Amino acid sequence: MDGLPEELICRICDFLESAGALSAVMLVCKRWYMRGSRNLHQRIVINLLPGLNINSSATVIRFMKRLVSPLSTAHFIHHLTLSGFATLDMQELILDILGRARALRSLDMHALQILQGGMLLPHEVFTSETFMWNLSALNASSAQFCVSLSHSRPIAALRVHEPMDDALLRRLTCPEGPLATRIISLELALSVDSAATAVTRMAYLASRLAEAPLRTLALQFVLDRPGAVTWTEFEHAVGEMGASLRSLQNLRSLSLVIRPDPIIIATPNQPSASGDQYRESVTKQLAEKLVTENALNWLERVELRWHGWTIRGRELEPFPRTELLRLPHRWRFADSDGR
Repeated sequence: MDGLPEELICRICDFLESAGALSAVMLVCKRWYMRGSRNLHQRIVINLLPGLNINSSATVIRFMKRLVSPLSTAHFIHHLTLSGFATLDMQELILDILGRARALRSLDMHALQILQGGMLLPHEVFTSETFMWNLSALNASSAQFCVSLSHSRPIAALRVHEPMDDALLRRLTCPEGPLATRIISLELALSVDSAATAVTRMAYLASRLAEAPLRTLALQFVLDRPGAVTWTEFEHAVGEMGASLRSLQNLRSLSLVIRPDPIIIATPNQPSASGDQYRESVTKQLAEKLVTENALNWLERVELRWHGWTIRGRELEPFPRTELLRLPHRWRFADSDGR
């Protein structure tokens, strides 16, 4: 085994996907251990259960502490997922891990809840030339955190769950930032006061991202006032957005949602269809109208409200609701296996 060339060891380890298999080959010798460690730690998922703290003896806490020890393998991590519940005293440990993960490409932390408050990051973190400097994909809840981090990193895939206001949106898409020329997948929640404001936000985004290699755009317009828009208002807003979407000719996947969702009331001349079937039929007609009237023939997938379709030629074929981009656990970057 000692005589095997390094390239062959690398190829063997690359074919081993399970943690058990990689752990086994790491026992062969030091060379196999080093290569196996690199592959084993490329994708890390850390789930913090309720009740854990920095002094807990749980395996996950011991593993996190090992990532900041002299034997740290944090520099091997390419993709990191953090979820669960973290006390404030664990924030420093998490930041230490992130600071050491200098090869980190993607960070998914939207399901991480910092108890007694949100993640508090020192200002110098956002301007540091070593802290997650190579990060290209980010999925997080805090709009302020995402905007601050995206402004100085080569982010190509971004999902932000917290609704952002117009000021944050303009910071995120400022001409000096990398987003306007790098972004491939963008999933945002935007705070609006009406359907008309949603149309304005779309027009602004399309103008900023016209030169970007944008392939996925998923927008949830969240009303910051009581009540919902009517279905007629939603129809009109989607129709108005079509003109802006024409400039995004790299776009392949589109999702448009207004929350709360507009209510579709079945008409008396639809007695044979169930309520859900009728709502899907009406929503599909709107999707077809959006695509055909605006010549968006480069689209491969479109979602409106709680319905989505794959576009094949002139036909719209439905896919399961579990695949909708609006769902909190979906992230286009992760769905495409990081491609």
